[in-house]
Amino acid sequence: MKIKVGKNEWNITVLGNGENLLVAFHGYGQNHVVFEHLSELMHQTHSIWCIDLAYHGANQTISSDFLFDDEYAKELIHQVLLISGKSQIGLMGYSIGGRIAISAVQVFPNCVTELFLLAPDGLPVSKAYNFLTHTVIGNFLFKSFVNHAGFAVFLIKIGKAAKIFSSKLADYYLFEIATHDKRKQLHDTWMAYKKAIPNKQQLLNWNKKGDVTCVLGKHDGIIPVQKTQKYLKKFLPNSRVIILEAGHNLLSEKAVKRLSDYF
Repeated sequence: MKIKVGKNEWNITVLGNGENLLVAFHGYGQNHVVFEHLSELMHQTHSIWCIDLAYHGANQTISSDFLFDDEYAKELIHQVLLISGKSQIGLMGYSIGGRIAISAVQVFPNCVTELFLLAPDGLPVSKAYNFLTHTVIGNFLFKSFVNHAGFAVFLIKIGKAAKIFSSKLADYYLFEIATHDKRKQLHDTWMAYKKAIPNKQQLLNWNKKGDVTCVLGKHDGIIPVQKTQKYLKKFLPNSRVIILEAGHNLLSEKAVKRLSDYF
């Protein structure tokens, strides 16, 4: 299935055939395939419309100047409602996809009834991300690092040695910037979704009636569990929080089996 939004055409993969429509956004470096195990768990109640992120999976050819701001989020959800014939939907996001799902809730609050967050990025938004994507100096350094990664590698190793980063997080960063293609994908993706920032008041208002389920991995080395819980209480205080005996990968077959006790 395809949806046209502005000058971009988005590929959507549908998993499951349940009555409730759930629009899902995966994590960085992934594609819609990661939702297959979860779909097996939820297929009787939900149809999951998986939208690959820009520059990922089936949406590699999204224009280089694409920006996911409030207006774009509104139009995307509007097109989903038109094509599906639904008046209400749910949203799901894993990792960076969680931040995208949260921003979509904010712009279409009356049409979104439920929100599933899996190890969501953006609660809180990291200072490094803000610096690289929202400041002139940060933009310059971020763009330069695509072709010259040496200084970034040095800083990450120093941060790891000084325990500014956990070993898991530092190793994750080093893996994700190992090649030019990986660095370009990271740069383009972060810049494309830099406007997907949570708004406290909008989320508080929506959460008065909207249902939230947030799943966190107890041993997640990428998303800070305690900080995320703290920000959930501020932004989405009526959230149902599930903490699994797992790491960051909450969509693996093993992790989804553990979720079967809750979903």
